Amino acid sequence: MKATAIVWLLQLFISFSLSWGFGAVKRSLIIPGTASSSRAEFLSSIVAASSLLVPVGRTNAFDGGVGGLGKTRPQTGVVFRDEEAAAATTQSKGGDVTYELLSPDGSPAVVSFNAPWPLLQTAAGIESRDIGGGFESAFVQVTELQKGSEIKPAQLKEAIFSSKGKFGMYGSPTDIKLRLVSPENSNPAIYLAAFTTLTPGLRESDRKAYISAKTVGNGLFLLVTTTTAVRFTKLESSLRRVAESFLVVDAPKTNLRNQK
Repeated sequence: MKATAIVWLLQLFISFSLSWGFGAVKRSLIIPGTASSSRAEFLSSIVAASSLLVPVGRTNAFDGGVGGLGKTRPQTGVVFRDEEAAAATTQSKGGDVTYELLSPDGSPAVVSFNAPWPLLQTAAGIESRDIGGGFESAFVQVTELQKGSEIKPAQLKEAIFSSKGKFGMYGSPTDIKLRLVSPENSNPAIYLAAFTTLTPGLRESDRKAYISAKTVGNGLFLLVTTTTAVRFTKLESSLRRVAESFLVVDAPKTNLRNQK
């Protein structure tokens, strides 16, 4: 009875496939009862045929969490002063990246940093990532800070490690440890964070990140340079250079591209 039902379902599957142009499905199936069929061949043919029905899509890099694997687009707080100019922005051969952004109160700021990884075109903000292994990355985060207020670790945690951020696509990070590692009054201020986040497979992953912080207007501009905890030790000096390259200054009243 079960064998009859399976054959019937397969025949229906073939008819449906052919009607949608999946001619290869029929050629890949082996129907039980034929001279060339065996249980192993039958099962393997089902797997091969079903794979033909999986649609092939294109995903923009980093539209999800770190690595672009998040379920929804993260909230980075990045607002471009000129979206058209931002879309045309490229990274220099030496790794320099420069954008004009807006603080939450509308104050324009020039944001730049230098990274050895390629700049990715994404709708989620400003991203530079090692596209080979995908472990190292640097991204910009912007949040509101009251004018005259000091940068507090609690605010950094809320901006970067909330469920709406890049590290929170599958649950808020845990075991967050944050400390200032740059000299007092340095520009930018640099913090070192250690935390545990969840991968798309819902496995825990220990990570570390340098967080560079600078304010313009009421905007707290952050550059998060991160990798796995295992890789951090051997890459610490290069990651620190990226963090120290972060620069945020007040922008001219007119867009840079409109100046002569």
